Amino acid sequence: MVCFVSVSYDTSACVTSKRRIGAVRSNPYRGVSGPVAEVAGRLLSSAGPGTYLKSHEARLARTLDVLCDMRPSGRVLELGTSEVIALGLKELFPAVTIDVTVFDESDSKDEIGEKTVMLSLGGRSLEAHAFVVDLEREPLPVADETYDVVICCEVVEHMETDPMYMLAEVNRVLKPNGRLLLTTPNAVSSRGIAKVVREVEPYFFMQYNKNGNYHRHNYEYSVLTLTTVLVAAGFSGKVWTEDLFEDPLHDDVDKLRTLGYELKNVGDNIIAVATKIGEVVNRYPECIYA
Repeated sequence: MVCFVSVSYDTSACVTSKRRIGAVRSNPYRGVSGPVAEVAGRLLSSAGPGTYLKSHEARLARTLDVLCDMRPSGRVLELGTSEVIALGLKELFPAVTIDVTVFDESDSKDEIGEKTVMLSLGGRSLEAHAFVVDLEREPLPVADETYDVVICCEVVEHMETDPMYMLAEVNRVLKPNGRLLLTTPNAVSSRGIAKVVREVEPYFFMQYNKNGNYHRHNYEYSVLTLTTVLVAAGFSGKVWTEDLFEDPLHDDVDKLRTLGYELKNVGDNIIAVATKIGEVVNRYPECIYA
């Protein structure tokens, strides 16, 4: 027999400690270079409060900033385009060729494969070649070693069954020493830690949708796990965190540090800049596959 004991909880903690959809960092362009801030600000000028683009404004601007530091050239592929990155990158580096992927379950069978899409935002537009594929089930319809850079921002956390399929494909289509820029929410951010010490799940965006749409996160990473996965996929590079969604919560992290816990990577977004150094090492790393 199982007994349920009534325990009094302040249920408001569950609501207030979860990330507020539409919440943004107080200064979304803090730390971003002037040219990038100008381009991103213009592209996002029409984004309304509470929209996806507005709530990701700091992350999008910082992503363009990191790309500028990478000095991309040649052919670039963006997985799961947000329009901002492709349009901003083309403006900042006009010589690059940018392909994108799109996937919508409502696409007809005739649309699956390849098509031309028009990306438009903030008075700018770009006609891009697009691959309509399910990134964790279908191969990219391009030859091996096609791209110099692959951009994969806020995609890997949405993978339902097999994220290494996508990363193995990224490895395949990148040239030797080609580079990958990947971003994903950090499951052990300062806000995640604040949730745990208040007995609330630390997840970033695991809520179900009332309308039945399936866009929540399936797996949220830490720096340790993402680094392990990237090594398994044949990459080497730098992985770090920054607060790119909301301002950090310092109190709980500071208290834990005074107790001797070495908490370093507690920003709410993970950024990885990695270089392809070889073939896939481990198709099913145990850190994310049972």
